[in-house]
Amino acid sequence: MQPVRRSEAKANAAQARRDRADATADDARALLDAFRMPERRDPPATVVAHLGPTNSGKSHDALALLAEEGSGTYAAPLRLLAHEAYQRLAARLPAGAVGLHTGEERINPEAPIICCTTELAPMAGHVLVLDEVHWIDDPDRGWAWGRLLAAANYRHHRLVGALNAEPVLRHAYGDALEVRRHSRLVELRWGGAIGLDAVEPGSLVVAFSRKAVLALARELSANGLRTAVLYGALPPAARRVVVERFMARELDALCVTDVIGHGINLPARSVVMAETSKYDGQRRRALHRWELAQIVGRAGRFGLAEEGIASVLRGVAGLEANATLVRQAVEAAGGLLAAGPGIETAPIRPTLADLEVRTPAELFAAVQAWQVAAADRLGSHPWLRAAPLTSVEHRLDALRRAGVAEQLDVDELWRLATMSVDSDDLVLELATNLAGGRRRLARPRLRSQEPSEGASAGQILDWAERDAARVRGLAALGRAFPALAADEATNLLAAEDLAAERIIDVLPAAIAQSSYGRCGSCGRGCAPWATNCERCSGRMPRLAPQRRGSRGPRR
Repeated sequence: MQPVRRSEAKANAAQARRDRADATADDARALLDAFRMPERRDPPATVVAHLGPTNSGKSHDALALLAEEGSGTYAAPLRLLAHEAYQRLAARLPAGAVGLHTGEERINPEAPIICCTTELAPMAGHVLVLDEVHWIDDPDRGWAWGRLLAAANYRHHRLVGALNAEPVLRHAYGDALEVRRHSRLVELRWGGAIGLDAVEPGSLVVAFSRKAVLALARELSANGLRTAVLYGALPPAARRVVVERFMARELDALCVTDVIGHGINLPARSVVMAETSKYDGQRRRALHRWELAQIVGRAGRFGLAEEGIASVLRGVAGLEANATLVRQAVEAAGGLLAAGPGIETAPIRPTLADLEVRTPAELFAAVQAWQVAAADRLGSHPWLRAAPLTSVEHRLDALRRAGVAEQLDVDELWRLATMSVDSDDLVLELATNLAGGRRRLARPRLRSQEPSEGASAGQILDWAERDAARVRGLAALGRAFPALAADEATNLLAAEDLAAERIIDVLPAAIAQSSYGRCGSCGRGCAPWATNCERCSGRMPRLAPQRRGSRGPRR
């Protein structure tokens, strides 16, 4: 009897899968009939692409036009870039003329000029300055650039980025596009291999983990250099303090991750690569030439550091940089060698209006159906392609498994599924509150502000980073659901400031307590991110090979 029941259950499950597939196919056919290709209403009056390597002054003319016209949008991939443009424009224009809108901050949102992250850029206005346009090839965020190229209605378009973005821009704008190619304003040269004792003031030393940059900062501090760190987990307020101190010459050197490869402008004379491989979330792999070119190109800054030098670091156990790769990156950053293949296509993804759904149950099917319809309709498009909706499906599935999806309205569910918050736990917490009728954000508890007797500086730093990440996540949720955060906005800002202050306070001690790695078995030097050296772990670390044709920015 049991085998019969088991076979019936399998047959029923198979039939249910076929029914869902048929329903998705029906939905896809309906969406295909109603599929709206993104397009702009009116052609722009001018379209200029400022393309070139790092440190070539690409954004200067574009920002100048935005300031002269007095109305429009500056959009960039990073909060720090948006903040930098906001400060530059605000210093030049009357009070109230410029606003800022990022995932963490909103200042003067009704200003005629808005500096924002690309996902938040309005689809219409007077002047659009779209920075780091080569991010259009990013697998997770490229759709935000794609939608603007395809459908943004601005009178003047200014596109700023790397030379390999030119093919997709020509596809998007045709003969209307004017390309202005920029060359580096400061010479960049290969500096060879150096030791820690040869790192000079004005240097950025690059590794790819927090443990590594903290340990390297300790070694440089012991050599008499005033040294701090920059890495991705630092909250924006803490990063700004470090950047400002370096620019004010209060620091001699920074130990940094590849966070500097995405447009952070520092007056550094030298970039020293301690590593040329990193863990990218799935595997440890060698960096691509375009990634290294973005990093080493930060050496030299027109008007501040009139020469750029790129070197590799030697003599640090467990850290190794490939000199050949870095030399090639120097040539690419100087415009003498292609940094990567040309970008030919741009991704787009749907809005809720595109899906034309009324209930959460319809939304699940519509997300799958859109991908089928978009693949069909865009299959022969000369430059647009459908962006994968894997992350959206993952978030929707998590909310459905938690039993809260059906208790939300479709607009709330879509905002939760598509919002830029790294923590699924925070999203689920808010969804549960919404489903239960609790219309307020939970007030954050800051562990880093509690008594910490016996805790090391590294532990306190961990707590403060987690506090800051949670507060940023809550703030992003509050912006997506403003009614929930009306009473908490001030508290959230104050909480993030407290976490950032705690990080700045504890970083010197965390640096002093770090080391660049000792094997837990034999005591020999090893990589900061490893617990045992290669000999004791029994094998050499394996690097994933670079895939041919791989391109585009990664976060």
